[in-house]
Amino acid sequence: MVKVFRAFAERDSSFLERFAALPKHGRKRRYLARTKEELYPGSQHLIDNAYEVQPGWWIDTNASKASMETRIKMACEVAGVKYGKDLVANLG
Repeated sequence: MVKVFRAFAERDSSFLERFAALPKHGRKRRYLARTKEELYPGSQHLIDNAYEVQPGWWIDTNASKASMETRIKMACEVAGVKYGKDLVANLG
């Protein structure tokens, strides 16, 4: 998942900003944010699960395989890539 976000961000400098601007992320937390704290409101014990995709952009990695796939599909939509055709992700 991190590799996908990083690749899209390298390909398009506005990708992370556009993904972060999506109105729907998770029920309680965002999938991508400018700070670790924004990813885990009220759950400071999870901050160590944040991964810096690019300087100043953090991604939530505390996720199941199904949730990671959902996030990758969302990323593909933002990037204009067809999930399962243009991008196939092997989550193990």
